[in-house]
Amino acid sequence: MTPELIESSEQMDTLLQQLKHEKLIAVDTEFFRETTYYPKLALVQIATDSIVACIDPLAFDAKPALCDLLLDTEITKIFHSCSQDMEVLFYYLGQTPASIYDTQIANALLSDHHQIGYAALVENELGVQLDKSQTRTNWLQRPLTAKQVQYAGDDVLYLYQLYFELNEKLQQLGRIAWFEEDSLLFNCSDNDFQVATDKLWKRVKGAARLNQQKLAIVQAVAVWREQLAQQKDKTRRRILGDDIIVNLAFNPPKDLSELKMLTKSSHNLNAGDNQQLFTVIESALQLSADEWPDNRFSVLDDHQKTLLKTLQQMILKKVEALDIAGAVLCSRKDLEKLIVYCDRQDKDEDAMLPPLNICRGWRYECIGKQLIAAIESQK
Repeated sequence: MTPELIESSEQMDTLLQQLKHEKLIAVDTEFFRETTYYPKLALVQIATDSIVACIDPLAFDAKPALCDLLLDTEITKIFHSCSQDMEVLFYYLGQTPASIYDTQIANALLSDHHQIGYAALVENELGVQLDKSQTRTNWLQRPLTAKQVQYAGDDVLYLYQLYFELNEKLQQLGRIAWFEEDSLLFNCSDNDFQVATDKLWKRVKGAARLNQQKLAIVQAVAVWREQLAQQKDKTRRRILGDDIIVNLAFNPPKDLSELKMLTKSSHNLNAGDNQQLFTVIESALQLSADEWPDNRFSVLDDHQKTLLKTLQQMILKKVEALDIAGAVLCSRKDLEKLIVYCDRQDKDEDAMLPPLNICRGWRYECIGKQLIAAIESQK
């Protein structure tokens, strides 16, 4: 099916009329963010069983019409691995689209492919090999070629078909309720795109090897970098590379001239930025020990490590029976947290369950209860 390129409000109005009675549409986006903090929306693709359209938001103001379409709770929007699409649409529309069906979440409940890519899923389910030649293209360049438009259209054409294949399998296995639960757990909301600044040091490569006092500098500089990257709409690394942040923390500059030497490769910093950065580092050096980041992590003792292996075997048997990936049922990190949490409770204490996915919903009923019972029996 040849996609229609929508480049005007008039074309968009016609498309909305054609979609007026649809309750199900496939959606994909193309965007570019190689040099900017915020992703730049370049194309929005829409498909039904009879329509494939590529909407060009650079050609006209598509925001009002896209808000009407994508925020409508009565229309289910099919995406694949939607987190990046949600992010770019959040910044473009001001809200995340409503009523999402993510085919990656659906497939994770049907096979042992936890985070399967779109092309692989299309080939597995529909027997179609997608053209990958435009994967790294700059979608902001205009005019778009016919090959680019066809490539973008194919992404949603087969996405629409995947919905019916996956949904039928979920129904046959009685896992629709599982999917609905996981959709609530894992689909993005507006709050997901508000960056939590309290532990930004964890995003700085190489910081984990530093002591807590030096981590306080990393944390302060990382927060400053995040804010400046947002203000200038530049990627974090174009403001200040992780290696420079670690170096600043390891060898704090004694004066402004020394700092300028350490940041000379950061071409997006001006004199005022360097002055601010120096002040940030000085302030971090004045923090008391109880204000330093806590980089300690709990290590399982020998008994807990043995118990972990037992629980992992229980999970392995269950996922083999369900034919899903182990990480879908319970991650190793959550399993370790569960062991530590249960060990801290008195055996007869009627405590609330920890806020872990394995302790809620279908996962709890499927194996969570058994895991907790196994832990309790070893006390």
